[in-house]
Amino acid sequence: MPGMGELIIILLIVLVVFGANKLPGIGDALGRSIKNFKKASNVDGDDDDAKDKKGLKDKDTKELAAAKQSKQLEEGGDEGGDWEEVVVRRRKKSASTAGE
Repeated sequence: MPGMGELIIILLIVLVVFGANKLPGIGDALGRSIKNFKKASNVDGDDDDAKDKKGLKDKDTKELAAAKQSKQLEEGGDEGGDWEEVVVRRRKKSASTAGE
């Protein structure tokens, strides 16, 4: 293992070779590379389990959202709710675009 003196010399050489402007970008890229390597090495055979769990979460979330919407519709009903009139305007299709 290099000591503190050797690390400082290596850092100075890197600074001279790459320049001060590029060092943050190099450090960021190195950090992301190490992070991705660790993530890839920790995922041995757990990919299928993680995908199954994620699929169940997505399905549960969609079911909850649908149940919430239906409950809101049931609660609103025709009695006592304020209604807002909405007007939708669309451009008519011309004869030339209707056939396409």
